[in-house]
Amino acid sequence: MTRRAFLGAVGSLLSVGALSYTTRDPADSLEVRFWLSERAATYDDVAERVRSSLERLLSFEWWALEVSFGGTVTVSTEDGARVTVGGEWPKAVSAGALGRTELEPATDVNLLITDGQMAEAPTGYGLPHVASVGGARHVAALEPIDELLATDDPQKRVPLSTPTRTMQVLLHEVGHALGLDHDHGLAYWDGRAVVATPMISTYAFDPDYPVDQTQCGTAYASSVATPRKLSFAFAACAKRELETYSGGFRP
Repeated sequence: MTRRAFLGAVGSLLSVGALSYTTRDPADSLEVRFWLSERAATYDDVAERVRSSLERLLSFEWWALEVSFGGTVTVSTEDGARVTVGGEWPKAVSAGALGRTELEPATDVNLLITDGQMAEAPTGYGLPHVASVGGARHVAALEPIDELLATDDPQKRVPLSTPTRTMQVLLHEVGHALGLDHDHGLAYWDGRAVVATPMISTYAFDPDYPVDQTQCGTAYASSVATPRKLSFAFAACAKRELETYSGGFRP
């Protein structure tokens, strides 16, 4: 069992409580709601950066997308992974769904952004319909999404930096909340550079990570000297999976 799989099992056991899931026909609408920890909310523009980026990056022809800001929540840790792995955020979502608190969960994705570190993995975590990620200060430093992405680039490629990596990890955890896994990611050559899509993210640049295990075709690991880029576009196999998404969350 990998470390991530072990942590996921622990988080699931701790948080399953009142969480339950329902299925429906492939979704023609997708409801995503995000919250900020109290410390994350101290940075200007974080909520707008998250909202506008998710609206741009999760918009597909097969569903009508609704992204909303749920407000600020108090958490015991700013660690973007631990707050979910330890059960705190899933339990908060469950309590809201049961009407025990004022938190109102969304049907499909309930995302918490904290001010946790982004230097050492894991920096976020995703379970079905529940996700969290650190790095609020880096999201605040990111350019507006419409300025960052070239309009004529369907691959939505961006330079590798801490702010762009943080936004890609945020998208990565949302992907997990929607049922995607790491093997729905791809690292591919773009000239002399290697580009990593959201579900493989910078694991693609780890020489010890099995990046050849992908549903999307051959993945390439980079060498230390290889220029690196990120893509905010899900790989083709991830898009196929999202198109058949049929989950939902209820108490």
